[in-house]
Amino acid sequence: MDLNREHEYLRACSSEAACQYLATKVRQWRRRESLSQAELATRAEVPLRTYKRFETHGKANLVTFIQVLGALGRTQYLFMLFPTPVAHRPSVDERLKQLAPTKFKA
Repeated sequence: MDLNREHEYLRACSSEAACQYLATKVRQWRRRESLSQAELATRAEVPLRTYKRFETHGKANLVTFIQVLGALGRTQYLFMLFPTPVAHRPSVDERLKQLAPTKFKA
């Protein structure tokens, strides 16, 4: 699935489908790192049964999910969930007013 299709899918999917999507992504990263489920569960400090339930069904609490992300070295991307808003950029008219010479009283 390409990036645009993933974005479209995530905008339209249910909460359950989004959880399953995240679990699938975690499984892909775990396999890319050549880790077993048991190894990742140990690194994440979660019970193996809990980890398996997450990976299979997409069911986990937020703490477990964060611990798994940490074990995969992915927590640095959490800030992207709530990006800092871009500061107000002045319109062209506002910029022109700022550039206009000011009159000084003599």
